Order: sequence, then C-alpha cells, then structure tokens
Amino acid sequence: MGSTLINLLARAAVPATVLLVFALARRHLPAGPAKEFAAYPLDGLTARFAVTQWVVGIAMLAVGVAIAGGTYEILVGLSQFFVSREGPADFVLLPQTAIWWFLPLFAALDLSWEATLALWSLIGRKSEVALYNYWTTAKAGFDSTRILRIMAVTIVLPIAILTALAVPMHAVLQSGGIRAQGYGFSQPRIDRYADARRMTVIEGFRDRYGKLTRRAGIVLDFADGRRWSSAAIGDFKPVVDGALLQYLESKTGLTPLFAEAESDIPSIE
Repeated sequence: MGSTLINLLARAAVPATVLLVFALARRHLPAGPAKEFAAYPLDGLTARFAVTQWVVGIAMLAVGVAIAGGTYEILVGLSQFFVSREGPADFVLLPQTAIWWFLPLFAALDLSWEATLALWSLIGRKSEVALYNYWTTAKAGFDSTRILRIMAVTIVLPIAILTALAVPMHAVLQSGGIRAQGYGFSQPRIDRYADARRMTVIEGFRDRYGKLTRRAGIVLDFADGRRWSSAAIGDFKPVVDGALLQYLESKTGLTPLFAEAESDIPSIE
C-alpha cells in the first residue's frame, strides 16, 4: 500500500508541477513578437495545422514514452551494475522502485517537445517546423520552448543529480556479513553477523505524531552500538520476507523479538 501511494504521488507531482509552471509563464513570460512570421495570421495557421497538431501530439507521446522508458532502464541498469561489483551475495536489497521514476517522468514531459521538433526537422522542412513552433507559442501566450529549457535547468537537472546520487544505494547480504552502500558515493558500511547482539522484527515506523506507517523490516543491533534495518531500503512491505528472516536467524544465531516500530526498540546497554 505504501509503495503504491508513493508511486501515485510521484506520478501526480509531475503534471502538477508542469501545469503550475505554465500558469506562471503566461503571467510573467508572455510570448514576444516574431517579425518573420508576422504575415501569417493565427486563424490561418490554426486551419493549416489542424491535422498536424494531432500528429505532433501523438509523436510527442511516443517520444516521451521512449525518453521515460529509456531513462528508467538506464537507472535500473546502473543500479544493478553497482550491485554486481559486490560479488556473490545471498540477498540483495535495492532502493524503492518509485525513486527511479521521478527523473524519467520529468525528463519525458520537459524534453519530448524539443525532441519531437528536432526529429521533425530531420525528416521534414525546417521552415515548417519553425512556423509550427511560432504558432504554438502564439496560441499558448508564452514562449513554451524557453520555459521548457528553464525547467530543464532548474527542475530536471537537480532531479538528475539527486537521482544519480541514489544509484549506488543497495545492501547485499553475503556469507560473512552485510555490506550496505548508502546515498551518494561514500564508503560502504560493513556489519558482521558475529557482532549482532539482537534481532527485532518491526511492523513499520512512526511519524512525528506517533502514527504508525506500515513498512515491515528486520532490525539488527550490533555490539558496537550500530543498527541496521532492512526497512531502510526497498519498497514498503506489510510483512517481512520469510526467507530473509530465516537466513538472518541462521547467520546470527539470534531469536527474533517483535516491536511495532524501530523507535520502540531500546538501545543495547
């Protein structure tokens, strides 16, 4: 349920942001005059491009799907590449699936317009493409191409940087211990099973108001006071992976305790 909600919010945030930016653009960045197209009345261009706009719309949809799908596959592939460098592993825990969709969806909406016009320019007349671009700008009331370029720098680029820093994130459970790579390119954390002193199965985590959000996980407390939780990475799940629980029981020799949230677990004295 939690993972589904995050995916829905990720998808809803994209069109909502774009609509807000366009609304602000109409007010603050109106379209400027284009002298080279002054001889073309808008009514005439509307009739001229009555069919073309549908073709361009379908093309943009196809290009957007290609950009989103391609970017998503690249991110997932890079994530798997970092995991492959760890060597043999009995279990692999990867980040939430939703985080790989923010960049593809924003990139698709922001870049599909210019990408479609660029492809059209390759197979058609550039003058016709320029005239179509002028017509859409005049009809919208703002310079859409300029706005999309601003969005690429101020929205898509920061998201790309933040997403790139998440690509190395993973945790692998190997024969001797857990090797966890956090956000960014910092040194991985290594915890030995032999150092584990307590294992607790949790149902989720509490927000600042004390409400429990379901995100089951297995928490290991180690002799040096450090703590590792399987719920810190991966999709939200209502119950823990039974195979993972059995594996950690066999590796640590610990009997699992139970708690509602990680915050309910006292520290080891």
